[in-house]
Amino acid sequence: MLLGDTITSSKAFSRRSLLALVAVGGAGLLSACAGGRSDGASSSSATSSDTSSGNAEALPEPQPTTVSGLSPATGSLVGGTTVTISGTNLAGVTSATIGGISVLVAAVNGTSATFVTPAALNFASASAPVALTLSDSTVVTDAGAFAYDALSPVDRQMQYMFRYWQQYNLDEWGQFPDNDCGNFVNQALVQRGWVQNDDWYSDYATTGAYNFSWIRGNAMDDYFASRDDTTRISFEDRAKVKIGDVVMFDWDAQNDNGVDHTMTVSGVGTKTDGTPVIKLVGHTVDAQYRDFDTAITVDNPGGTAHFWSIA
Repeated sequence: MLLGDTITSSKAFSRRSLLALVAVGGAGLLSACAGGRSDGASSSSATSSDTSSGNAEALPEPQPTTVSGLSPATGSLVGGTTVTISGTNLAGVTSATIGGISVLVAAVNGTSATFVTPAALNFASASAPVALTLSDSTVVTDAGAFAYDALSPVDRQMQYMFRYWQQYNLDEWGQFPDNDCGNFVNQALVQRGWVQNDDWYSDYATTGAYNFSWIRGNAMDDYFASRDDTTRISFEDRAKVKIGDVVMFDWDAQNDNGVDHTMTVSGVGTKTDGTPVIKLVGHTVDAQYRDFDTAITVDNPGGTAHFWSIA
Protein backbone atom coordinates (compact mmCIF):
# COMPACT_ATOMS: atom_id res chain seq x y z
CA MET A 1 0.00 0.00 0.00
CA LEU A 2 1.33 3.34 -0.91
CA LEU A 3 1.74 5.92 1.78
CA GLY A 4 -0.85 8.09 0.17
CA ASP A 5 -3.32 5.21 0.09
CA THR A 6 -2.76 4.65 3.81
CA ILE A 7 -3.60 8.21 4.64
CA THR A 8 -6.63 8.12 2.42
CA SER A 9 -7.80 4.92 4.02
CA SER A 10 -7.34 6.34 7.56
CA LYS A 11 -9.40 9.39 6.77
CA ALA A 12 -12.09 7.21 5.34
CA PHE A 13 -12.11 5.08 8.50
CA SER A 14 -12.38 8.10 10.70
CA ARG A 15 -15.36 9.40 8.78
CA ARG A 16 -17.06 6.00 8.88
CA SER A 17 -16.34 5.61 12.60
CA LEU A 18 -17.81 9.02 13.36
CA LEU A 19 -20.94 8.33 11.34
CA ALA A 20 -21.42 5.03 13.14
CA LEU A 21 -21.01 6.69 16.52
CA VAL A 22 -23.60 9.32 15.64
CA ALA A 23 -25.95 6.65 14.36
CA VAL A 24 -25.67 4.55 17.52
CA GLY A 25 -25.45 7.20 20.21
CA GLY A 26 -26.53 10.38 18.59
CA ALA A 27 -29.59 10.76 20.77
CA GLY A 28 -27.44 10.47 23.85
CA LEU A 29 -25.03 13.04 22.57
CA LEU A 30 -27.77 15.49 21.74
CA SER A 31 -29.38 14.96 25.14
CA ALA A 32 -26.09 15.42 26.87
CA CYS A 33 -25.62 18.69 25.04
CA ALA A 34 -29.01 19.79 26.31
CA GLY A 35 -28.13 18.86 29.87
CA GLY A 36 -29.75 15.43 29.74
CA ARG A 37 -28.70 12.09 31.18
CA SER A 38 -26.27 9.79 29.48
CA ASP A 39 -28.87 6.95 29.42
CA GLY A 40 -31.01 8.95 26.98
CA ALA A 41 -33.74 10.04 29.46
CA SER A 42 -34.28 13.80 29.41
CA SER A 43 -34.20 15.97 32.51
CA SER A 44 -37.70 17.25 31.72
CA SER A 45 -39.18 13.77 31.98
CA ALA A 46 -37.46 13.26 35.33
CA THR A 47 -39.00 16.46 36.66
CA SER A 48 -42.43 15.41 35.45
CA SER A 49 -42.04 12.08 37.18
CA ASP A 50 -41.10 13.75 40.49
CA THR A 51 -44.13 16.08 40.37
CA SER A 52 -46.58 13.31 39.63
CA SER A 53 -45.28 11.25 42.53
CA GLY A 54 -47.26 13.47 45.02
CA ASN A 55 -44.41 15.30 46.71
CA ALA A 56 -46.47 18.59 46.85
CA GLU A 57 -47.98 19.22 50.32
CA ALA A 58 -51.81 18.85 50.40
CA LEU A 59 -53.91 21.66 51.97
CA PRO A 60 -56.00 20.68 55.04
CA GLU A 61 -59.74 20.31 54.55
CA PRO A 62 -61.75 23.21 56.13
CA GLN A 63 -63.61 22.10 59.23
CA PRO A 64 -67.32 22.98 59.64
CA THR A 65 -68.68 25.26 62.37
CA THR A 66 -70.84 23.34 64.83
CA VAL A 67 -72.88 24.36 67.88
CA SER A 68 -73.17 22.00 70.83
CA GLY A 69 -75.38 24.14 73.06
CA LEU A 70 -76.64 27.49 74.41
CA SER A 71 -76.22 28.47 78.03
CA PRO A 72 -78.60 29.49 79.44
CA ALA A 73 -81.15 28.16 76.98
CA THR A 74 -84.10 29.92 78.66
CA GLY A 75 -84.57 33.57 79.55
CA SER A 76 -86.83 36.54 80.19
CA LEU A 77 -89.43 37.90 77.76
CA VAL A 78 -88.02 41.43 78.12
CA GLY A 79 -84.58 40.28 76.97
CA GLY A 80 -81.22 41.13 78.49
CA THR A 81 -80.06 37.52 78.98
CA THR A 82 -76.38 36.94 78.15
CA VAL A 83 -76.19 33.66 76.22
CA THR A 84 -72.98 31.70 75.56
CA ILE A 85 -72.82 29.60 72.40
CA SER A 86 -70.53 26.55 72.70
CA GLY A 87 -69.18 24.57 69.76
CA THR A 88 -66.27 24.17 67.36
CA ASN A 89 -64.69 26.51 64.82
CA LEU A 90 -66.69 29.51 66.04
CA ALA A 91 -63.92 32.04 65.40
CA GLY A 92 -65.43 32.92 62.03
CA VAL A 93 -68.81 33.96 63.47
CA THR A 94 -69.54 37.59 62.59
CA SER A 95 -73.23 37.98 63.48
CA ALA A 96 -76.29 36.10 64.68
CA THR A 97 -80.06 36.23 64.77
CA ILE A 98 -82.51 34.95 67.36
CA GLY A 99 -86.05 34.48 66.17
CA GLY A 100 -85.04 36.46 63.07
CA ILE A 101 -83.87 39.48 65.12
CA SER A 102 -80.22 40.53 64.68
CA VAL A 103 -78.00 40.52 67.76
CA LEU A 104 -74.42 41.63 68.36
CA VAL A 105 -72.01 38.72 68.85
CA ALA A 106 -69.05 39.29 71.19
CA ALA A 107 -66.20 37.40 72.89
CA VAL A 108 -65.79 35.13 69.86
CA ASN A 109 -63.11 32.42 69.89
CA GLY A 110 -62.78 28.92 68.53
CA THR A 111 -65.12 27.27 71.03
CA SER A 112 -67.53 29.97 72.25
CA ALA A 113 -69.30 33.24 71.46
CA THR A 114 -71.81 35.36 73.39
CA PHE A 115 -74.78 37.58 72.64
CA VAL A 116 -77.46 39.39 74.66
CA THR A 117 -81.08 38.53 73.90
CA PRO A 118 -83.50 41.21 72.68
CA ALA A 119 -87.09 41.24 73.95
CA ALA A 120 -89.30 38.42 72.71
CA LEU A 121 -91.55 39.30 69.79
CA ASN A 122 -94.68 40.86 71.33
CA PHE A 123 -93.54 39.51 74.72
CA ALA A 124 -94.92 36.07 73.89
CA SER A 125 -93.44 32.84 75.25
CA ALA A 126 -91.74 31.11 72.34
CA SER A 127 -88.87 28.92 71.17
CA ALA A 128 -86.70 31.26 69.07
CA PRO A 129 -84.24 29.61 66.63
CA VAL A 130 -80.66 30.88 66.64
CA ALA A 131 -78.68 31.25 63.38
CA LEU A 132 -75.05 32.26 62.91
CA THR A 133 -73.40 34.01 59.96
CA LEU A 134 -69.72 33.29 59.24
CA SER A 135 -67.09 35.55 57.68
CA ASP A 136 -67.53 33.79 54.31
CA SER A 137 -71.30 34.53 54.45
CA THR A 138 -72.18 30.91 55.26
CA VAL A 139 -75.24 30.72 57.55
CA VAL A 140 -75.36 28.05 60.26
CA THR A 141 -79.05 27.37 60.87
CA ASP A 142 -78.74 24.42 63.25
CA ALA A 143 -77.47 26.50 66.19
CA GLY A 144 -80.31 25.50 68.51
CA ALA A 145 -83.15 27.55 69.99
CA PHE A 146 -83.60 29.90 72.93
CA ALA A 147 -86.78 29.54 75.01
CA TYR A 148 -88.45 32.83 76.01
CA ASP A 149 -90.65 32.53 79.10
CA ALA A 150 -92.39 34.78 81.65
CA LEU A 151 -89.85 34.55 84.46
CA SER A 152 -90.06 37.98 86.12
CA PRO A 153 -92.73 40.42 87.33
CA VAL A 154 -92.10 42.75 84.38
CA ASP A 155 -92.43 39.75 82.02
CA ARG A 156 -95.91 39.12 83.38
CA GLN A 157 -96.78 42.83 83.17
CA MET A 158 -95.80 43.05 79.50
CA GLN A 159 -97.28 39.72 78.54
CA TYR A 160 -100.62 40.88 79.98
CA MET A 161 -100.52 44.21 78.14
CA PHE A 162 -99.78 42.60 74.80
CA ARG A 163 -102.61 40.17 75.32
CA TYR A 164 -105.20 42.86 76.09
CA TRP A 165 -103.97 45.97 74.29
CA GLN A 166 -106.72 45.59 71.70
CA GLN A 167 -109.07 42.91 73.06
CA TYR A 168 -109.92 44.48 76.43
CA ASN A 169 -110.22 42.36 79.58
CA LEU A 170 -113.78 43.51 80.18
CA ASP A 171 -114.90 40.66 82.45
CA GLU A 172 -112.29 41.39 85.08
CA TRP A 173 -111.77 45.16 84.82
CA GLY A 174 -114.40 46.71 82.58
CA GLN A 175 -113.71 49.74 80.41
CA PHE A 176 -113.84 53.47 81.08
CA PRO A 177 -115.18 54.88 77.79
CA ASP A 178 -112.75 57.26 76.04
CA ASN A 179 -110.53 57.27 79.12
CA ASP A 180 -109.23 53.73 79.71
CA CYS A 181 -105.51 54.49 79.67
CA GLY A 182 -104.98 54.57 83.44
CA ASN A 183 -107.26 51.59 83.97
CA PHE A 184 -105.11 49.49 81.62
CA VAL A 185 -101.72 50.65 82.97
CA ASN A 186 -102.84 49.79 86.51
CA GLN A 187 -104.31 46.40 85.57
CA ALA A 188 -100.89 45.42 84.25
CA LEU A 189 -99.18 46.62 87.43
CA VAL A 190 -101.37 44.18 89.38
CA GLN A 191 -99.98 41.47 87.09
CA ARG A 192 -96.52 42.77 87.95
CA GLY A 193 -97.23 42.24 91.64
CA TRP A 194 -98.67 45.50 92.92
CA VAL A 195 -101.43 44.94 95.49
CA GLN A 196 -104.58 47.07 95.53
CA ASN A 197 -105.23 49.09 98.67
CA ASP A 198 -107.51 51.83 99.93
CA ASP A 199 -105.49 54.45 98.06
CA TRP A 200 -105.32 52.57 94.76
CA TYR A 201 -107.98 50.13 93.63
CA SER A 202 -110.77 49.35 91.15
CA ASP A 203 -113.79 47.04 91.37
CA TYR A 204 -115.44 48.79 88.49
CA ALA A 205 -116.37 45.66 86.52
CA THR A 206 -118.36 44.10 89.37
CA THR A 207 -119.49 46.80 91.81
CA GLY A 208 -118.60 50.01 89.96
CA ALA A 209 -116.27 51.11 92.80
CA TYR A 210 -112.85 52.68 92.18
CA ASN A 211 -110.79 55.62 93.30
CA PHE A 212 -109.31 58.40 91.20
CA SER A 213 -105.71 57.18 91.57
CA TRP A 214 -106.77 54.28 89.34
CA ILE A 215 -108.07 56.32 86.41
CA ARG A 216 -107.25 60.04 86.72
CA GLY A 217 -103.80 61.17 85.58
CA ASN A 218 -102.99 63.65 88.37
CA ALA A 219 -104.25 61.39 91.18
CA MET A 220 -102.40 58.45 89.66
CA ASP A 221 -99.25 60.58 89.42
CA ASP A 222 -99.54 61.48 93.11
CA TYR A 223 -100.00 57.84 94.09
CA PHE A 224 -96.90 56.79 92.15
CA ALA A 225 -94.95 59.53 93.91
CA SER A 226 -95.99 58.09 97.29
CA ARG A 227 -94.55 54.63 96.64
CA ASP A 228 -91.08 53.50 97.71
CA ASP A 229 -90.50 51.42 94.56
CA THR A 230 -90.97 54.21 91.99
CA THR A 231 -88.59 56.96 90.85
CA ARG A 232 -89.60 59.99 88.80
CA ILE A 233 -87.57 60.50 85.58
CA SER A 234 -87.73 63.85 83.81
CA PHE A 235 -88.19 64.37 80.09
CA GLU A 236 -84.52 65.34 79.81
CA ASP A 237 -83.40 62.06 81.41
CA ARG A 238 -85.63 59.83 79.27
CA ALA A 239 -82.62 57.76 78.14
CA LYS A 240 -82.81 56.11 81.59
CA VAL A 241 -86.25 54.55 81.12
CA LYS A 242 -86.70 50.81 80.64
CA ILE A 243 -89.38 48.39 79.53
CA GLY A 244 -92.25 48.33 82.03
CA ASP A 245 -91.85 51.94 83.19
CA VAL A 246 -94.84 54.30 82.97
CA VAL A 247 -95.05 57.57 81.03
CA MET A 248 -97.25 60.52 82.05
CA PHE A 249 -98.04 62.84 79.13
CA ASP A 250 -98.96 66.51 79.38
CA TRP A 251 -100.27 67.59 75.98
CA ASP A 252 -100.59 71.27 76.87
CA ALA A 253 -98.06 72.17 79.54
CA GLN A 254 -98.87 75.87 79.16
CA ASN A 255 -102.32 75.28 80.67
CA ASP A 256 -100.90 73.81 83.88
CA ASN A 257 -103.59 71.15 84.09
CA GLY A 258 -101.21 68.25 84.68
CA VAL A 259 -101.32 64.72 83.28
CA ASP A 260 -103.51 64.12 80.22
CA HIS A 261 -102.58 60.56 79.24
CA THR A 262 -100.58 57.56 80.44
CA MET A 263 -99.00 54.50 78.78
CA THR A 264 -96.35 51.86 79.51
CA VAL A 265 -92.90 51.60 77.92
CA SER A 266 -92.76 48.58 75.58
CA GLY A 267 -89.46 49.20 73.83
CA VAL A 268 -86.26 51.21 74.22
CA GLY A 269 -83.35 51.88 71.89
CA THR A 270 -81.04 54.55 70.50
CA LYS A 271 -80.88 56.27 67.13
CA THR A 272 -77.57 56.60 65.30
CA ASP A 273 -77.26 60.17 66.59
CA GLY A 274 -77.66 58.97 70.19
CA THR A 275 -81.26 60.12 70.60
CA PRO A 276 -83.33 57.71 72.73
CA VAL A 277 -86.09 55.71 71.03
CA ILE A 278 -89.09 54.86 73.23
CA LYS A 279 -92.09 52.76 72.25
CA LEU A 280 -95.33 52.53 74.22
CA VAL A 281 -98.25 50.15 74.79
CA GLY A 282 -101.63 51.29 76.05
CA HIS A 283 -105.35 51.98 75.68
CA THR A 284 -107.54 54.84 74.43
CA VAL A 285 -104.98 55.21 71.65
CA ASP A 286 -104.74 51.43 71.37
CA ALA A 287 -101.14 50.58 70.51
CA GLN A 288 -98.35 48.09 71.06
CA TYR A 289 -95.40 50.21 69.95
CA ARG A 290 -96.54 53.82 69.78
CA ASP A 291 -93.56 56.10 69.17
CA PHE A 292 -92.99 58.50 72.06
CA ASP A 293 -91.48 61.32 69.98
CA THR A 294 -94.26 61.16 67.42
CA ALA A 295 -96.81 61.42 70.23
CA ILE A 296 -95.37 64.71 71.53
CA THR A 297 -94.55 66.29 68.17
CA VAL A 298 -96.78 65.08 65.33
CA ASP A 299 -99.82 63.93 67.34
CA ASN A 300 -99.67 66.60 70.04
CA PRO A 301 -97.26 69.39 69.07
CA GLY A 302 -95.71 71.04 72.09
CA GLY A 303 -96.45 68.08 74.36
CA THR A 304 -94.09 66.94 77.08
CA ALA A 305 -93.89 64.07 79.56
CA HIS A 306 -92.20 62.54 82.56
CA PHE A 307 -91.79 58.89 83.58
CA TRP A 308 -92.05 56.63 86.59
CA SER A 309 -89.25 54.08 86.78
CA ILE A 310 -90.42 50.99 88.65
CA ALA A 311 -87.93 48.98 90.66
